[in-house]
Amino acid sequence: MPEPVAREPAPARASAGNDQNQPGSSGPGRGPGALSARLPAVPPMPLRAARGAAARGGPGGAAAWLAAHRDPIAKVAAVAVFLAAWQASGAFLNPLFVSTPGKVVSALGTLVGNGQLPAAFLRSLLEMLGGLVVAAVAGIGIGLLMGRVRLAERALEPIVAFGNATPSIALLPVMEVWFGIGTAARVAFIAVICTWPLLVNTYAGVQAVRGRYRDIGAAFGFGGWQQTWKIYLPGTVPFIFVGIRIALAVGAVGMILGGQEIGQSGLGGLTADFGSYSETADLVATIVTTTALAMLLFAAFRRLQHWRFPWIAATSAGRRESLGRRGWPGRGATGRRGSP
Repeated sequence: MPEPVAREPAPARASAGNDQNQPGSSGPGRGPGALSARLPAVPPMPLRAARGAAARGGPGGAAAWLAAHRDPIAKVAAVAVFLAAWQASGAFLNPLFVSTPGKVVSALGTLVGNGQLPAAFLRSLLEMLGGLVVAAVAGIGIGLLMGRVRLAERALEPIVAFGNATPSIALLPVMEVWFGIGTAARVAFIAVICTWPLLVNTYAGVQAVRGRYRDIGAAFGFGGWQQTWKIYLPGTVPFIFVGIRIALAVGAVGMILGGQEIGQSGLGGLTADFGSYSETADLVATIVTTTALAMLLFAAFRRLQHWRFPWIAATSAGRRESLGRRGWPGRGATGRRGSP
């Protein structure tokens, strides 16, 4: 009888025998368990953490961040270079003619601390708003009247053309003769020079609406007043806001001129006083405050437009996108509507 031969135990395969008996396995060592046994376990990484790691240390992360923020970086860099060059100019230029940003900031703090600049700012703001309100009522009203009534259009067109071409600074002595040297003269001057851009743009808007939607009101049975209120005025709103932006720029100039020449009041009066005594730092601080006032009014009216009339920006964006393509507006590259 042969002697039994001792055999070494076969090496254990990780779940190989079990995988063969599991349903869906296609042979020894080919089941899902064998694959998971051969691959090392890697803990999952959150998607946001992976993106942050790639942005910090991955190849091209810094370049991608710079490319994404190129515009604001360029703006900040341009302002920083301008301020640095301005500050450096004080080392070799006469401070009587050119002040430095450091001295301007110091003068601005002094003027705000003694209350001189806030009082002038508030007075100029109220005069500016009063003149704009009067100009809006007169300009928008006359523009709608000229656009809706043919007889008024023919009668007022020469007067509007003459008034729009009149130099605004020439009206300062007239305002002094009519209203004196007080607040009424300055408000009247701002109102007169701001009326023309509002009037002209409103009139142009009514003409544009009249050419496109003339028959809509008649189709719905609207009368003359209903057409003006429900069709012409809403369609003219984008033109009115363009006129308001132009009127703000013109009114800021009128505010300074009126303050300098009529009673020396407000921000214009401060610029005249500081200029007369060659106080350059105080003068530049007042000019910066005047610019801040104009930008504040611009931002307020832009916010009003986005809040009450958001369709203006959406319509303008769609029109710019359609004009950017080849062919006619609203058509594709082949000129056919709806083509790519």
